[in-house]
Amino acid sequence: MRDYPLNNRCAFPHPDASGAGASINLAPVKDGFVFHVLGDAKSDEAALRQALAKVAPELGDDVRKSSPGQWFWVGSIAVSDVRLAEIQAALTDTFALVDQTHGRLRMVLSGPSSRTVLAKGTMVDLSTDLFAIGQSAMSQIGHIGAMITRVEDDSFELIVLRSFAGSLWDELQHMAAEFLTG
Repeated sequence: MRDYPLNNRCAFPHPDASGAGASINLAPVKDGFVFHVLGDAKSDEAALRQALAKVAPELGDDVRKSSPGQWFWVGSIAVSDVRLAEIQAALTDTFALVDQTHGRLRMVLSGPSSRTVLAKGTMVDLSTDLFAIGQSAMSQIGHIGAMITRVEDDSFELIVLRSFAGSLWDELQHMAAEFLTG
C-alpha cells in the first residue's frame, strides 16, 4: 500500500485530445481503476468473477485475461485506498490484487475502421469470427506492448503502461490519419 498520495495526471498529449472521424474514434478512458489480479495454477476466470461478485459487487467483474492465472480487472468507478485494502484483504486466500491504476492507462479505439487501423500495427487477428467481444490479447502495437480487448462490435480497449501512453496515442493517430476528418 502506498504511503503518499498520488495525483493522477493525464498522460496524453492534450487532456481533452481525441481523434474523431466518420469511421474512427480514439478516446482516453479518464476515470476508473485497473487492478492486476494474480491467481495460482488452479485459478480460473469463473472463480475470479465469483470472488469479485462476493467482495466488491459494486465494482463489477470486468476482467481481461493477460496470461495463465493473471487478469486485469477494470472499471469506471474510482476506488478509495480504504476500499482497495478491504478488497485485497478479502481476496488473500485465493487471489493477489495489485493496484495498477496509476501505472496503466486505457483508451478506446472505435468505429467501423477500428480493425483496419489496429491491423496496421499488430499481428493479432481481430476478425469477428476469431476475436469475440470480451476477448483480450497481449500484443505489440507498433513497438509498444499493450493489451487489446474487444469491448463491442467495432470497439477495442487498449491498456498500456503510462509511460508509453503518449507514444501509443500518437502512433494510433498516425495509423488512423486516413480515416480522420478533422
